[in-house]
Amino acid sequence: MEASNECSGFRTAPSTPPSSPPRDTSFSQEFTAKNGSPSSEISSPPTPSKPGFTQQVTLPEPSAPLPAPPHQTFHERDALPSHFLLKIVSFSILSKASITKYCSSEFEAGGYKWILSVYPIGDKTKDAQDHISIYLELADTNKLGTCWEINSTFNFFIYDQIRDKYVSLQDEKVKRFHCMKTQWGIPKFIDHETFNNPSNGYLVNDSCTFGVEVFIIKNTFKVESISMISSPMKCKYSWKFDGVSRRTDQELYTSKQFFGADYKWSILFWPNGIKEDAQIWNNYISLGLRLDTSNFPPGKKLFTHLTLRMMDQINYDHYEQSDTKLISLVAGGFRQFMSLAKFRDPENGFLVDEACIIEAEFEVLGIVTVE
Repeated sequence: MEASNECSGFRTAPSTPPSSPPRDTSFSQEFTAKNGSPSSEISSPPTPSKPGFTQQVTLPEPSAPLPAPPHQTFHERDALPSHFLLKIVSFSILSKASITKYCSSEFEAGGYKWILSVYPIGDKTKDAQDHISIYLELADTNKLGTCWEINSTFNFFIYDQIRDKYVSLQDEKVKRFHCMKTQWGIPKFIDHETFNNPSNGYLVNDSCTFGVEVFIIKNTFKVESISMISSPMKCKYSWKFDGVSRRTDQELYTSKQFFGADYKWSILFWPNGIKEDAQIWNNYISLGLRLDTSNFPPGKKLFTHLTLRMMDQINYDHYEQSDTKLISLVAGGFRQFMSLAKFRDPENGFLVDEACIIEAEFEVLGIVTVE
């Protein structure tokens, strides 16, 4: 079973109250404790006061901010949590009830069902006495099939009713939900001393509000593996290309197929360069090596060390370029293999009697699969 990575909570008090009383404009789940018996209902935003009716509220003076725990970052914001609010009325009655936690109704975020759980006197299994514990749990996991996994980031909030701010403990770590770990949370989300301090604004008139927002990280990754060959076979093939100046009927010319390292190959030759994306490589010749993939499994590639060579038929000062390539449906080679001026210069010996000799030398170093 995966170890729990819950983070610690906070002790904080924002310092600047707003100029006007806070307004609750959210839809939330309200927990009302009556006669010691909890009940759950969905409440609408409070309605404005009727004309002629004045409600006088005395707010406590804000206290100085308390120091944050090590390695934690607090964040205040005006915006409501994106996905769920839980409002608890008569919190003192709930904390004295015979239950250890309150589990909200299900809510949806990121295409999944979730439950927010609050421990008013702390999760004692995590040594969280004198704290409020809060957890996010994935609901209805039976519909997810087998071997499911959900990666997400989430933030818990508590509402500061004096300053009209939502305070959260920022945690950007990705949490992994799976069949052996369906719940993540913060056992020591906020200590009772900070929570009960009236100047902090978290508990006002014996009511408080918690929130959560959940963001799913979609897995779109690919897995690539390479299996190296212990004794790769070296292969070499030469191709004589005649009538270079007369070959203007097409852009690309291909040699006959040949066998090498149990695969079929062919040499590619662009005597005037590659025309691609409206760009013409008209100052260079281009060379490539193509693999016959007609019977090749999808997702398979050959990790190949490739040398393409233009033979000097006079001085034997051959010109070559080498590189390692992943060859599959896409050929491996060199767009700017040699300048046309160098290729056509008779003193270089590459073009003799309108013929050139191209040589491919390569070895397959490993087999790559992509899933």
